[in-house]
Amino acid sequence: MFKFLNFKTSKSSFKIYNLKFIILLLLITYSLSLLIETANAQSLSLSIWPPLLEVMIQPGRSVTQVYKLTNSSDHELQITPQIFTFKPQGENGEIKILTTGQSNFFSFASGERLGEAFYLPIGKEREIVLKISVPKNSPESDYYYTMLFSTGVTPNENKDSSSSSIAQIGTNILITVSQGGQPSLLGRVLEFSTPKIIDSFSPIPFTVRLENWGKSYFKPFGKIKLAGIFKQKEEIKLYEQNILAGSSRKLDIPEVKPKLPFGPFKASLEFSLGEEGEKLTTETTFWYLPHKILFAIFAGIVIIFAIIRIKKLFFEDKSPLDKES
Repeated sequence: MFKFLNFKTSKSSFKIYNLKFIILLLLITYSLSLLIETANAQSLSLSIWPPLLEVMIQPGRSVTQVYKLTNSSDHELQITPQIFTFKPQGENGEIKILTTGQSNFFSFASGERLGEAFYLPIGKEREIVLKISVPKNSPESDYYYTMLFSTGVTPNENKDSSSSSIAQIGTNILITVSQGGQPSLLGRVLEFSTPKIIDSFSPIPFTVRLENWGKSYFKPFGKIKLAGIFKQKEEIKLYEQNILAGSSRKLDIPEVKPKLPFGPFKASLEFSLGEEGEKLTTETTFWYLPHKILFAIFAGIVIIFAIIRIKKLFFEDKSPLDKES
């Protein structure tokens, strides 16, 4: 009897448990939908132009640049401008922002102050005039900075201020201090290579790594020339990517495949450090072969011979008794 009562109680508890589980699941789904709606309602959209500023300036001179901040979100934004130095990190154009070593080069001619917040209404654009003043005693070198705008949603009176969203947007500033306007550019090729054999159905995976061992950044201006044994010719223009002082960078190379991808090829890299300057050259060789098709044909031949061999062993090499029967 005790077991019977226990069974009935367990069954009833199971039904109640199912009901509680369904209610809990509905509550979780409703809560998640509210969170998603809240997140969408507080989405931030802030844009800045230009995203990169490159300046060459003499010591003791000043220059101004107009930035445009646009608030495309559905909230008024509270924005705090800050400027930090940065250094290159890695070989793919990454940077590391440093929280120390801020410069006195900068001020705002439009009235803003570093570290002090201002408001940007919904759907409005604000012009910020940055003034760069280089002291006379500044050494001739490169100076790299990131101007960050920390944003937050202005708290609504009907909402908890703790629900405000925070984001950051930045623009990089590359300053070259030079008395004569022609800083010494020093660079070299660390690597220019391809696989020795490339499949005829694939583009050429070039690897180009350049090093800047000078005090000023440069852009490589040049191209890669292709020449094949069957008079195939192609040219690939290099992207103008900044290589910062004291760093190396792996360039992004456009994908290309010659019209007749077959046979031996020679690739020549030719570029200068800037629009004018000494040219650097290097070259590499490789083969274009349809090796995937050749491998498939070879594998097919091996399989066919294997099938023929198995057929001879099991079906043709029979004993005399087997033949008489």
